[in-house]
Amino acid sequence: MNTGLTGDNIYDFSSEENSAKWKGLLTAALKKVLEQVHPSLGARDEALEYVESLCLRLLAMLCAKPSPHTVQDVEYRVQSTFPTPIDKWALKEAQEALERGKKKSVLQLPVDKIHNLLQKELLLYKVDSTVSLFLVAVLEYISADILKLVGNYAKNIKHVEITYQDVQISMKVDKALMDMFYQDEGGGAGSLNEPPVMVAAAPRTSLTYEEIVRELIASEKAYLKELHMLIKVFREERNKLKPGPQDTERIFSNIMDIYELTYTLSGSLEDVIEMAQDQMPYIGSCFEELAEAAEFDVYIKYARDVTAPTCRETLNGLLSRPEVQSALTTAGQGMPLALKYYLPALLMGPIWHCF
Repeated sequence: MNTGLTGDNIYDFSSEENSAKWKGLLTAALKKVLEQVHPSLGARDEALEYVESLCLRLLAMLCAKPSPHTVQDVEYRVQSTFPTPIDKWALKEAQEALERGKKKSVLQLPVDKIHNLLQKELLLYKVDSTVSLFLVAVLEYISADILKLVGNYAKNIKHVEITYQDVQISMKVDKALMDMFYQDEGGGAGSLNEPPVMVAAAPRTSLTYEEIVRELIASEKAYLKELHMLIKVFREERNKLKPGPQDTERIFSNIMDIYELTYTLSGSLEDVIEMAQDQMPYIGSCFEELAEAAEFDVYIKYARDVTAPTCRETLNGLLSRPEVQSALTTAGQGMPLALKYYLPALLMGPIWHCF
């Protein structure tokens, strides 16, 4: 019996039980897809894992209620949820894969494994093999499109290996992909704190305290990684453009203080877990100590600065300078767009995380 479900009857790909069934399912195949679109590029594990998570997010969209029973059902879902022209291209590729698939397997992604998981985990009913093949073909087309886009960006900035940050930046400056993956968030300005990939399924019991603690620690680690990217990829790179110190403060505010606070909190949580051993880990003291010292007040200043008009005005003013545009274009074709559209959304991440 499947128990990896939330109390809202939603299948949670990221739960401890379910993630073990899906994690790594696609990464080896995604390497082969990358070899097809960019033979000279490699990819780090975390980059492939992120692309895998996007594929699972897409699978959730395609399998949401009303659940698909036929190829036509999948076609309708693609037409109603994918932006144009991605919907037409994906359906064309999937239909061709379906025709060729009658003779032999033509896809890199593991059709048989996904077919079995669809029946046993996701849809919980017998699924026709052509439906599974069609679904996987759509996933593979989108994954190839993502990897092609990211690969072009990585080559432009002289990378020989695709990183997690490369995928993040490339995704957020491609309007069609943003519309598809972040349509529930207004199509763009998405945060990195994406909700778990979910799809309708059967009921489950509530999380235990220990599971909640583990999820909290995992969330803080992911958030710390996002802050690190914001600082390394954007703040430090932007400082190479030699802006005034006040410009950096207006755009990024006290992001370094936010990072230090998160690093401290994450370390305290891990220490409590380690000291508790087999006992119940009481993590409230970690928050209480920081709150008593008014450490969380750094978020008040950050929220005030980043939401002020001067933040976006300063950034746009910097990007309008000809010498800055020239330097950014040299750094990579996607960098000007990343700074203009992705950075403002990324700067909102700490506010959403805290409040």
